[in-house]
Amino acid sequence: MTDIIIRLFKIREIPLFLFLIAVAILGSFISPYFLLSANFSAVFLGLSLDAIIVIAMCMLLISGGFDLSVGANLAFSGMVCGICMANFGMPWPLACILAILCGTMIGVANGLMVTRFFVNPLIATLGMLTIVRSLTLIVSGDRAMSSFPKAFQLIGQGKIFGIPNPIWIFILFVIVAEFVLRTMKIGRLPFFVGSNPQAAELSGLRVKRIQFILYALCGCAAGVAGVVSTARLNAAFPLAGNGAELRIIAAAVIGGCSLSGGQGSIIGAFLGVVLMAIINNLLILTGVNVYYQGLVAGLVLIGAVGFDEYSKRKRGEVRS
Repeated sequence: MTDIIIRLFKIREIPLFLFLIAVAILGSFISPYFLLSANFSAVFLGLSLDAIIVIAMCMLLISGGFDLSVGANLAFSGMVCGICMANFGMPWPLACILAILCGTMIGVANGLMVTRFFVNPLIATLGMLTIVRSLTLIVSGDRAMSSFPKAFQLIGQGKIFGIPNPIWIFILFVIVAEFVLRTMKIGRLPFFVGSNPQAAELSGLRVKRIQFILYALCGCAAGVAGVVSTARLNAAFPLAGNGAELRIIAAAVIGGCSLSGGQGSIIGAFLGVVLMAIINNLLILTGVNVYYQGLVAGLVLIGAVGFDEYSKRKRGEVRS
């Protein structure tokens, strides 16, 4: 029995899920509003955008890459969608497709810089963050776009079986990505690439191509999140997604992804997003200043990365 428990706790998602339950129980004592169904619905609706992006970010982190431009990409894609409808009268399905393509192309640009021109991922995606955020402010004139077709608004405001559409969208993303990583051969490629790129290359895998595709996928996910955000708020804001990259990477690392690649799981990354969202929700319910949310996210990221590095060193000592 003890061996079974030890094996279970070696699965990163199990202790994370139990910790999540513990935080939820603590939250019920801290605030009487925490366990209300309306509050939980608001929490999951609020985390839906991060959850959509963290799925692609998780696969990219597993392969040894990362993308700091996803928040800016979200804002730019959402703004493109809004401008196409508001300024050019474009049909909303076409505007959505164009916005997602723009998000994907930003990911493609990141992938080219990292895999073809060998720019460090930190420099490449940080530079892209600055460029895309500036482009968003330029094309929008530093003002929001609003008043879109009702049919478009249903993407972010509609419900199926009483559950908001953005929640269904991220659930679909989680299920598909988890199925691919767990059951399909193609889903193992990011792990091979992230664990040992040289060995993967020698075994015949197109390492650079795989990473390039994952950067494009990350950009595509940010584009989808941008469209959903615009539909949900019935407005496109130039500063949307500000700081999202920090929350998303922190959530993925909390969920078991390693910044050095080779490890991670979709369910773990999703649980990380939920944990971050619940902590932020508790801060709001207890009346803590909203600016402390960034402080908490930063501390959680540092703590998660520190724990990851400590765990790797301990495993190295055991092997040696």
